[in-house]
This record gives sequence, structure tokens and C-alpha cells, in this order.
Amino acid sequence: MQNRITLNLKTLIDNKKPHFLLAVSGGIDSMVLLNFFQKNHESFTFSVAHINHNYHSDSKKMENLVKNQCDKMNSDLIIENIFLKEVKSNIESNFRKMRYSKLEEIRKRIKADFILTAHHADDQVETILMKILNSSGVEGLQGLRKLNQNIIRPMFNISKGEISDYASLNNVKFIDDPTNCDDLFTRNFLRMNVIPQLKKIKNDIHIPFNNFTDRIDEVHDLITFNVQNFCNSDSYIVRKNTIEINKSEFYTLPFLVQLRIISNLCLNAKNSFSKTDIREIKDLFRKNLSGSSKVLNEKTILVDRNSLFIYNDTIDGIFSKVKAGEKFNGVNFSFFWDFNKAPKNFTNDKEVEYIDASKINKNLVIRSVRDTDSFLPLGMNGKKKVKKYLKDRNLSFLRRKESLVVCNEDDIIWVAGYHLSEKYKIHKNSVKIAKLNFFRN
Repeated sequence: MQNRITLNLKTLIDNKKPHFLLAVSGGIDSMVLLNFFQKNHESFTFSVAHINHNYHSDSKKMENLVKNQCDKMNSDLIIENIFLKEVKSNIESNFRKMRYSKLEEIRKRIKADFILTAHHADDQVETILMKILNSSGVEGLQGLRKLNQNIIRPMFNISKGEISDYASLNNVKFIDDPTNCDDLFTRNFLRMNVIPQLKKIKNDIHIPFNNFTDRIDEVHDLITFNVQNFCNSDSYIVRKNTIEINKSEFYTLPFLVQLRIISNLCLNAKNSFSKTDIREIKDLFRKNLSGSSKVLNEKTILVDRNSLFIYNDTIDGIFSKVKAGEKFNGVNFSFFWDFNKAPKNFTNDKEVEYIDASKINKNLVIRSVRDTDSFLPLGMNGKKKVKKYLKDRNLSFLRRKESLVVCNEDDIIWVAGYHLSEKYKIHKNSVKIAKLNFFRN
């Protein structure tokens, strides 16, 4: 067992002589880990951390046990406390989060390289069973990682039976955590009632479970590979406020790859989607209805004819008064206007329009399109709804949503970048001219 711990550490780290922080509770697993390091203290640089949860009657006894063992072997020890009053619900989960937070604080404070925990092969079995019961997805089924950022689990392939044998042979003192016998906790129920039954079928039950996690890791790596290939391709375009994804290429990918791509783009891979989110995203992609959408993390996923769009909701609700000679910079566009002379030659530049300025007020307004908006398009007969005009141009749903109008109070002068109103065209008798500039970044 000692040789396997040493080998595990050598294979998991590159640093020749790192500073380890051992998480020691006083239970059998962590006291065995402490014993191993104290026996091999010449080969390792390490400190010990004990987090007292102050949760049960033996909490102080366990703290004293760890302290006495560290004093005996002259091992550096840091003790921190957690109190029940800090935990409002889900005691087991919240204690775990607080414990790891304290350990990370200590690691940084003493400038240790890694935190070492005493998780073993049977813990992996418990973890996987719990995740299956919680209907975790592929990524959630990865289980306990041998190396997870700054955390190393050097006993990940050692069974509980081997740990117990080591403790007996080496006279390792420990205290059983009384909360481990409370089968109201799911993990304890699995440990006490389910896993013993599984061991009747296969005594070394941890082996197929470790193999299972290895296969899950391989699936995870395959997903990552496909995501990276997609992200390194020209299958999507990132603009200032919008991401446009080529739908035909995106839809050839397996759903788990699609989901990871969307997660990276919407959440920056910092969080995961809820089960409801995943179900709704899958339904959105399956139905593939142009104009359908899903809001995630203040971003909107929009299905269009040829593309998927991801955009911030800041597109909506643009309204600004702009004085002559001033420039207004939006999230992904700019608007500028000023009084000017009529050009000698008109061009087809859709970013520039010249208007008869005799009818306009001091300020112009640039704003988002409203449902009730209508205007008199230059060269056309009769008024037309702005939204109907934009739709008739076969613009994508997102392009229609992003469209803006330039107004004289509530009267539309220009569907920005597309079409001028007949009312504001230049006549041969026009004496006051204004030049409008609109362009998207």
C-alpha cells in the first residue's frame, strides 16, 4: 500500500518536491494517510490541516488526537473551526464546501502546492452511486478525480479493507466519526447497506467503478476534443454583442457537444446548466423552429433559418436623443448626424442618408423598433409597418430585432441602414440639409 501511494503521487505531479497540505480529520482514512507521511517524512515536505466542524460530541476528541499525533512526530499543524450556526440547510453538502474553502485558504496562506485528501476506492463507489441516483449527466458522472486542480487523492485506488489492514498492522490510532453511522445521509446509507450487498457479488467492487470513471473521463475528453475543433473552426462568428453559429454545421454534432459549446459561449464554462435548462435546450434544437428562443444567464439563444444566435438582452430598449454634431455609440453600432450640404452625387451607401432638415427639431432620436411603428418608404406607395418592411427584406429574426429607427420626435425619418422616409427626401428647393450616418461595428 505504501508503494502504491508513493507511485500515485509520482504519476500525478511533475514537481519533484512539492509542499503538501494533508487534510486530516482524525478518522481512520486520514490518520492512515498521516501515518504514511510521518513514516516517510524525509521524502516529503508536508503540513497538516484539521478542520473541526464542532458538530458532534467527539469533535474535540478528534482534534486532540490529530494534535497529539502531530506533536509526537513534530509535524506542522494548522487547526480551523466551522460552526453549525453557519450552515442553514443541506448540512453534509455545505460542510463539505466550507471545509474545502478553509483548506484552500490554508494552502494559499502557507504557500503549499497541493491539498491531499484521504479519499479511497470505496469513496469512489459511493460517489458514483450518488450521482447516478441524482440523474447526473456525463460530466457529472466523472466522480472523484485523482488530481483536481490543487487537490490530490493519493489513495484513490486503495480499498477500505486495505486501509483497515494497514491501520491494524501499524497501530494507527483513530476515532470513528459518529455521523458516519447516521444512515439518514444518503452516502452513509449506501456505505452501510448497499455497498456490502454489492461486495457479495464482487468483493473488489471498486475496480469496475474505477474502470467506469475512466470510461467517463474518455467520453469527457472526446467531447472536449470536438468542442475545441468547432471553436477553432470558422463555424461561428463573434461580434461585439452577438455570436452567430452556422446551424447546418452545429446540428451535425452530438447533443452533448452542442451543449458544451453553448455552455462555453453562455456561461464561460464557469457553471453548469440545470436539468430543466438542458431539457429545454434539447427541445429547442430538436424542434428547430425559426424565431424560437431560450434565455440563459441573461443571454438569449435564438433559432433562425440558417443560424443560431446568442446575444445579450441589452439589444432591446435602445432610446437616445442625439444633438447635431454629436456621436452616439451603442453596444454594436454608432450614429452621427449634422447639418450639411447636399452631395454632388448620391451613392448606394446604406450607412449614409441626406434629408431635408427643414422639418426636424433640434434633436433626433434613435431607438428600437416598436410594434406600432410605420413609415412612408421612399419610392413606395402608402405607409408600411416597419416590422413588416424588415420581414419582407428576408432579414433574419435577430437582424430584425437589432434594427433601429431614426426619428423626428415620434415621426420615423429613417429605418437606419435600410430605407428613408418619403417625407424627408431632398427636393430641388430644399435649403436645409442634414447628413445622417449609421453603421454597425
